[in-house]
Amino acid sequence: MQITFLGHAGFVVETAGAIVVMDPWLSERGAFDSAWMQLPRNHHLAPLVREKLETPGKERFLYISHEHKDHFDPEFLATVQRRDFTVLVPRFQRSELQDVFAKYGCKRVIACEDGREVPIKGGYIKLFVSEQGTNRDSAVMVRGDNQCFLNLNDCKLHDRMVRIVSEEGPIDVFSAQFSGAIWHPTCYEYAPETYASISLKKRDSKFEAVARAMEVVQPRAYIAAAGPACFLDPAQFHLNFEKVNIFPNATQLFAYLKQRMPEASTRYLEPMPGDVLDVKSLEYASMVEERVTPENFKEYLEKYAAMQAHVFRARQRNLLRAEVDEIHERLRVELQRKLDLLDLHERVGMPLYVELTELPDRLLRVDFKGRRVDVVPEIREAVRYTMKTSAADIVRVLDRKLNWEDFLLSFRLRLSRNPDVYEPVLHGFLGVEIEDIREFCEGIRATEAQRERTVVEAGGKKFSVQRFCPHQGADMSEAWVEEGRYLVCPRHRWQFDLQDGGRCTMNNSSLCAEQVPERQEKEKAATPVAGELQPRV
Repeated sequence: MQITFLGHAGFVVETAGAIVVMDPWLSERGAFDSAWMQLPRNHHLAPLVREKLETPGKERFLYISHEHKDHFDPEFLATVQRRDFTVLVPRFQRSELQDVFAKYGCKRVIACEDGREVPIKGGYIKLFVSEQGTNRDSAVMVRGDNQCFLNLNDCKLHDRMVRIVSEEGPIDVFSAQFSGAIWHPTCYEYAPETYASISLKKRDSKFEAVARAMEVVQPRAYIAAAGPACFLDPAQFHLNFEKVNIFPNATQLFAYLKQRMPEASTRYLEPMPGDVLDVKSLEYASMVEERVTPENFKEYLEKYAAMQAHVFRARQRNLLRAEVDEIHERLRVELQRKLDLLDLHERVGMPLYVELTELPDRLLRVDFKGRRVDVVPEIREAVRYTMKTSAADIVRVLDRKLNWEDFLLSFRLRLSRNPDVYEPVLHGFLGVEIEDIREFCEGIRATEAQRERTVVEAGGKKFSVQRFCPHQGADMSEAWVEEGRYLVCPRHRWQFDLQDGGRCTMNNSSLCAEQVPERQEKEKAATPVAGELQPRV
C-alpha cells in the first residue's frame, strides 16, 4: 500500500487492487468563498489526481467524506474528463452529495450507510457514517496488501473507536483532524485575553481527543492531516499569526503527543503535498523539496498571498444603496422563513440582532418566542445574540452561491452573545438550510428521547448518568473524567459537572447525574446487570 498526501485531508491510497482518491481539495480559489486556502499549496497536484482517476487499469474510487468545501471540491472535480470510476459517498438524510454525483456522469455512485464494506481485490473499503444535528461526516478505512489505513478526517467518531478497533483489527496508518474548523471563538468579539484562553482550551481539547484515539488505535504511524488552512484575504491575514488560536500546526500537536504519551511507539508524520508513503516500511517513496517550516512560515505565506491576490480583487464589489436595501429585505424574508419552520423557537430566550454594516441603523431583530422578524433602529436588550456582516457577503447566501454553514465558515462576520453561553437551537437556526430546519428540530428531540443510563466513577464516587450526550448523542460510556468531577464528552469535549447534578459547564444542558448510594453499589456488585457500561477513565 502507498499513500500519497494531497494536502489538507486529501489522499490517494493505492493497493494492488485499487486506487482510492480521498477528499481532493485542489481548487486555486480555496473554499468558503475563498476565505480558506490550502496550507501548504497543493494546486500543482491537480494533474496528478486527474491522471489517477482517469487512467484505466486498477479499479478506481473517488471518496468524498462530507459536504464542506475543503473536502468536497466541485470546481476541481468538474475538470476530470474521463469519469469511469466509482464514487463513494456517505448516505446522509440530506441527499446533496448523492444528487450532485447522480448528475456527474461517473461509472456508479455508492451511497454507503454506516459500516458499509465495498470489496476490492485483496481487501475492502469501509465507511463509518456519523450524522447528528447539523454535523454530517464520515470516515474511511482501506484494507489491502495486508495493511490498513484509517482516515478519520473531521469525523467525530471518538466514542466509537474502541468498537471499531475491536471489530477491524490492527491499523497501520491513522489520520484524524487536529485543528479547529469552527467559527467560535474566531468570529466572536472577546477581549484578547478571553479569546486566547478559549482558544487554548479548545486547542488542547482537540489534541487530547487525538491522543485518546491514538491510545485506542495504536497505529504504527499517524499522519497529521485535516490541519489548519491559511487565510489570505487581506482582511483575515492576521489570523495566520495569532499567538494562540484554534488553528495549531503539526509541530505543536507532536510536542503535545510526545509529552502526553512518552512511551508511544507511533511515528508522527507531517508530509508535504506530493509526498508518497510506503506503508510497509513507513518510508517516503518520494519527497517534495519545498517544505513549510516554522522558520519560513511567514515568508511562505506572504509569497502565497501575493500569488492569490487576484482572487480577492475579483471578490470586491461596490453596491448601490438600492441594492443594499433589496438585500436587507431579502435577508429579512429568509430569516422569517427559517423562523416559521423552527418548531423549537420557544426554547430560545434571547433575540438575535442581525446588522448589515452598510445599514447600521436598520437592524433585523429575530424574536424567537414571538416568531417574527422586525426592523429596529437599535439593540434594546442586554441579553441578546448579535451578528454583523456586509450586504456584499450575505448576498452570496441569498443567491445560493454559498449555504449558511459555508458562510459562517468564511469568517466574514462578527458575532457576540450575552450571556456568553452556547445556545444549540439558535446556533442551528443560523447554520441550517431552510429545507433542513424541521429535520434539525426532530434530531434534537430524538437525542433528548434517549433515556438509557450508565454508571460512571469519579472522585471515588459512583454516579448514574444519561448514557447519551444531550448535545448530539455521543455515547458517554466512552467519556473520561477530569479533575475528579468533570465527565468529558468524547465527541465535542463538553464537560459535565458530576458534583452539580451533571450540569454542563458551557450551557444549561445536563446528564442528570445522581450519586449512587453506597448500599445500592454493594447490591449491584453482588448482582451483575447485563449491558451496564463503564466510561474509559
